[in-house]
Amino acid sequence: MKVDLLNGRVNKVFFLLFISAVGSTIVQTIYSAVDMICVGHYAGANGSSAIACINPMWSMMFAPGVLAGVGGSVMAANRKGAGNSHSANQYFTVATALALLSSLLIMLSFVIFPRELLVFFGADDPVVLELAVSYMRSVAIISPTFTLCATLASFMRNDGEAVIPTVATVVGGVINMILDVLLVFDFGAGLGVAGAGLATSIGQLVAFVIIFSYFFTKKCCLKLVRPNRIGTRLWRIFTLGISAFAIEVAFGVTTTVFNNKIVTELTTDHLAVYGTAATVTVMFYCLLNATGTAMQPIASQNFGAKKLTRVRASLKVALISATVLSLTCFLFVELFPETVLRIYMDVNDRIVAIGPRIIRIYSLALPLVGITLAASFYFQSILKQWMSFTVAILRGLLLPIVLVIILPAVFGIDAIWWCMPISESISFVISVIFLAVSNRGLKRSAFDLMHEVSV
Repeated sequence: MKVDLLNGRVNKVFFLLFISAVGSTIVQTIYSAVDMICVGHYAGANGSSAIACINPMWSMMFAPGVLAGVGGSVMAANRKGAGNSHSANQYFTVATALALLSSLLIMLSFVIFPRELLVFFGADDPVVLELAVSYMRSVAIISPTFTLCATLASFMRNDGEAVIPTVATVVGGVINMILDVLLVFDFGAGLGVAGAGLATSIGQLVAFVIIFSYFFTKKCCLKLVRPNRIGTRLWRIFTLGISAFAIEVAFGVTTTVFNNKIVTELTTDHLAVYGTAATVTVMFYCLLNATGTAMQPIASQNFGAKKLTRVRASLKVALISATVLSLTCFLFVELFPETVLRIYMDVNDRIVAIGPRIIRIYSLALPLVGITLAASFYFQSILKQWMSFTVAILRGLLLPIVLVIILPAVFGIDAIWWCMPISESISFVISVIFLAVSNRGLKRSAFDLMHEVSV
């Protein structure tokens, strides 16, 4: 289903793109969540700890995909809104090539250095390391499809396609869930953690084939063309996509820092609870991220067409949606923390004793993060790259790392769980200030910046 980004009713277009975005952005958490559930019940706390150490791997795969996808598709939508479809296709070509090259380099690192990477991610326990290695080996060869799907799905939404990314994700996710049960447990193939990785790979391959098929349909307006001024286009893709890239990389970096801090000063049980809390939080983050992902094609293309009323309308509906979803996710985790733990692993008495409190504290970040994420996408859409990048680096990298060093040193190791709520609170305040500033300067930006962006 194609939507009219320039003339369709903003609320209706947003809703259709939001449904699509939920399907596309949730793909990472479907795989990691289902895998953690199966592995957590198969191998207990050690299995959950292994998946916690695998989590940074997702960031490595998705980060270059969202860099190329967000940066390239924002520029493509901007150029298409301004009536220059050939320039839009040049951005599509350059972004796709960037994603493909990056994905191949990442795949090689998984194949050649699996143990070294996982030890760096925090898997220093021998049992946890072996479980994590078996998973990584099952996913390594198929890893380029994760990167390419992130890029291609972003361009599809900016091309007005609202259904196929969702279909791809649902089909791939269902296949992954079915194969997890069949391949992990002893009543099936009994492959254990390696079976979970294999299930993920097969499900993702099917999703990639479905997404890739769109580019051979008549309704697809995106074409591979011979680009000119490649350096200039790469720079614009980089500057617009760097904030989305920073969010993905920051998740991997902060997870690595937390993993190493926890295994050094706490226990494997604490690491298993943190892995569950991080997985659940990221699942909700992806849901909240969908509000920004749905708004971005509308805002970008209408900004290029200088339809500023529609740009503001898309921001308004995104902020309202993000607020409602943030509060809903927060209340669910706060009310049912032990249920969350039992879903994700075969809990013991130690997990029950420490887990609910940790998850409740960690989830205090949820009420504010929806608006922060929507604001970041909005800044990209109106070409305020520095605002988007500043928020992304602060909330995703600088603040969590600084806080994870300072808070435990001052208040004891238990204060580590407060790092994310405090980080998100500071980022929320900065985002609101930036929103006020950017809205005051929106009319000037539409005319001045569009004159600058001419290729």
